[in-house]
Amino acid sequence: MAETEERACCRGARVADSEELTKDAVRAACRDGIQSAIETQLDDADSTPIVIDGLPTIGKTHQASRVAADLDEQVAILTHRYETRDDHLAALKDHFEGNPVEIPTFDRTCPTKRGEHGERWKDRLSEYRARGASPTYLHHYFRDTLPCMDGKDCPYLARRDAVESADVVIGGPAHAGLEEIVEDRVVIFDEDPQETYQTEFDASDLAEYVSAFLANRDELPIDNYEQLRLVAGNKDGFAPQHETIRDFLTDGDSLDQQTEAIRDEGGHVEAPTAVFALLELDGPTIGEASGHDWDDTLRSEAQLDYAELPDGASVVYDQKESRLVVRRAPDLSGTRAVVGLDGTSVEQLWQGRLGADDIELWRVLCNDCRKQYLTEVVGYTFVQTTTAAKPYSSGEHVNENDDYGLIEGVANQHETKPSLITSRAAEDQLFENASDEPFVDTDRVTAQIEDSKHYGNLRSSNDFEGTDVGIILGSPHPGDRAIQITAALEGYTAVRDEQTKGTDLDYGIPDQPFLHHYREHKVAQAVLRFGRTSPATVYIHTSAIPEWLAEMVAIDPSEVDIRPRREGERSILHSLHDDGPGTAGDIASRDAVTVGEKHTRDCLKRLRREGVVERDDTQPYCWQGTDLGDVPHTAAIDLPESLDSASSQ
Repeated sequence: MAETEERACCRGARVADSEELTKDAVRAACRDGIQSAIETQLDDADSTPIVIDGLPTIGKTHQASRVAADLDEQVAILTHRYETRDDHLAALKDHFEGNPVEIPTFDRTCPTKRGEHGERWKDRLSEYRARGASPTYLHHYFRDTLPCMDGKDCPYLARRDAVESADVVIGGPAHAGLEEIVEDRVVIFDEDPQETYQTEFDASDLAEYVSAFLANRDELPIDNYEQLRLVAGNKDGFAPQHETIRDFLTDGDSLDQQTEAIRDEGGHVEAPTAVFALLELDGPTIGEASGHDWDDTLRSEAQLDYAELPDGASVVYDQKESRLVVRRAPDLSGTRAVVGLDGTSVEQLWQGRLGADDIELWRVLCNDCRKQYLTEVVGYTFVQTTTAAKPYSSGEHVNENDDYGLIEGVANQHETKPSLITSRAAEDQLFENASDEPFVDTDRVTAQIEDSKHYGNLRSSNDFEGTDVGIILGSPHPGDRAIQITAALEGYTAVRDEQTKGTDLDYGIPDQPFLHHYREHKVAQAVLRFGRTSPATVYIHTSAIPEWLAEMVAIDPSEVDIRPRREGERSILHSLHDDGPGTAGDIASRDAVTVGEKHTRDCLKRLRREGVVERDDTQPYCWQGTDLGDVPHTAAIDLPESLDSASSQ
């Protein structure tokens, strides 16, 4: 790198004090970015939230804790996983003179919810919680009867009292919805809040909860879901009913009502929101008055309706499946500063989930510096093994023989058991409910895997830290509807071009941010679960990776050859391994072999070129296997020899 003025390509380059990036310099750049983002907002009350875009390997969690420890402001750090919260608490104790406080959670802190007072109470609280009731509301509502409130406050409430005065608190993204947690604090979101602030009703739940709400409101002119749909669908014919319902629902600051969750006949906190939304969605949406011009397109092309409600909630209605999604972003207007930390950030998603009119995105490392850091400093070698996207979420496109062969080939190449990441459906199909294809030994493959995880259980996970060989099998894809609903909540109409597929898949949105969020970004997150702080070789069996990661691939996918073995070839390998050498005629005549002599001879010649079998010089030739216990038995795998030198970077 050149001198400072020429090294201003990114924050990491500016902080580095030598010609090459170091781990310490990149971590310092991350810390500097977090601190500067907070100071910028403290100095300017009109500044927007800032998201720090930093790779999963650069220690964002630890650096956030260090910044929080040094601030003269009260801080709330919010993150999904309990393990990450524990990491923050441990890091703070190393750098912080005071005692950080973990915000109590219902499941971990309340004895009744943990089941210490019987399953009946535990199940009852779980049911109310599923209907949207807050833990604090439930404790106050049932104060006289909850076992954990017998003569004193439940530990959940007692610990909550200590939170407000603490200098640094650690909790989950849901705690951002509590004014007493975020008011006058610097709030740091460690990773994307994801769907934390969303409530989704399928068709049956929607009808049940709406009917329960209406049946208990004598002052309303309707009393069930079917009548609401009738009124909503004919605004002109039922104008008085519309006005009565709207006036009743808006007689307060918020449409959601905690009391709805504890009705014995079934209710939900967001049932009033759903009623109001259904009235709006069948008429002109409130969104049209707020500057959005895509509502008609949503209705006609995507078959979705959208509305922004008076209390700030956003709703999307799926016309195909009669499904309603409500998003109620937290009110962060009273915070001192808001900073997000993300390894694969999408600006549109952060903006909507934080309820912000605008945000800024700061990158710690530019693409060139990312490449230098990951391949030269950390020591990653990325090997892409296919040019196909391989959508594995449904399990429909899983190729068992190719995948088994790749696993065995990688294990042989590195003389170790690799760990694996794939979709839940692929994991089930490959290892739990594999097909009974002849001469395919699933147990033999699983014996060569150290550990496996699926995409849905990865974000912020450090379970594969230090693992030096990993395999990514296939890419995730949640289905068109999930992408369309996510896009709709952010103001975009996503309509799939049916002529496109794979890496060319197109939803009509420039740069495809929502598709990449669900697919390429999740693959990148999975790839960087391995190694992290130490060198690792990662085999990526999908082409669905971000451009910045594609630039780091050490071996072109065309140099990796995976040829699946047909049943006849597998039967020959099986016979040579179990029954020993023989001529082509002898081998073909064995009960285990499923092909004739000519096909057997052709297979043996191919296996000889592969180096799997050898023959003597007699006539007819006698064929025997070479280390058949180690040869991938479902596919022939050719990993380039140059990979060995690439792996030693």
